[in-house]
Amino acid sequence: MKRMRAAKIVCALACVFSLVGLIATIRGIRSPQTGALFTGHGILAAIGLLVIALMWAVEFYGIHTKAVFAWKLGWGILAAEFLRFLAVGGSFALQVPEADDPWVAFGAVMVCGLVVAVYWGFWWKRQKDYFTAQSPAIPKVGTKELAVVLCTVALVLAAVGLISGPVARYHELGNQAVKQFHEQLAAGQYVAIYDAANETLRESTSKSDFVNLLQFVHEKLGDVQDLNPSWKGIAFHGRQRATIALYFDTKFTNGTGTEQFVWQKDDNRLTLSWYQIKSKVLDPSKN
Repeated sequence: MKRMRAAKIVCALACVFSLVGLIATIRGIRSPQTGALFTGHGILAAIGLLVIALMWAVEFYGIHTKAVFAWKLGWGILAAEFLRFLAVGGSFALQVPEADDPWVAFGAVMVCGLVVAVYWGFWWKRQKDYFTAQSPAIPKVGTKELAVVLCTVALVLAAVGLISGPVARYHELGNQAVKQFHEQLAAGQYVAIYDAANETLRESTSKSDFVNLLQFVHEKLGDVQDLNPSWKGIAFHGRQRATIALYFDTKFTNGTGTEQFVWQKDDNRLTLSWYQIKSKVLDPSKN
């Protein structure tokens, strides 16, 4: 059927676009300091795009083989796309200036989305005969074939899980190191922080300059009150070596600032290789 041929083309294109987005996401989430391949937000986006690509690939396979599960999966895809349209379109509609009635624009988006969803819902409902009437040229897809597809999807997701596991563990190690850094900062142990730092930091910054920086930060901003992670990334350099970058929007006693940490992990040891802080309190000229 020509209609199903068009549906397969749509599935193939959607799968390709999702894979292109996945590649762009991975290439785009690199830290200029670390070259990190994975970030907290980026890895979630990459997993999401991978799952979407697999979903479209499975739907393409199901349509090609006239598998009944593809017809059922189609309803899920329609619902997901409808909700995505409402979320994206609704958010843009609410950004309309107040004078132009954003809620009117929001309502128009909702109505249009509903009309389109109903139309395609009725269209998809009429395609059920395509999946239930098997062609002699295409054997019926049974439990075994469906199991192979699902197992493939599960293996890919498991591989992603194996990658994300170390990422989360290294992020936690970095968070613990940041906590210790702030405890030493509050105690005035500036020299101890420098002495325990990575040789990269000690080669690029003298002890007096780094100690003066930490002392100035503590005197002006005070102790840390709250941490809000704003960015995190990891670059792997081998089985036991990695670079961990953590950025925080930090609330101090006397103001706020953006802290940037880069840690080097070698075996089970974490050392500070780069530290920077930006705050209006430290630079009055930016007020």
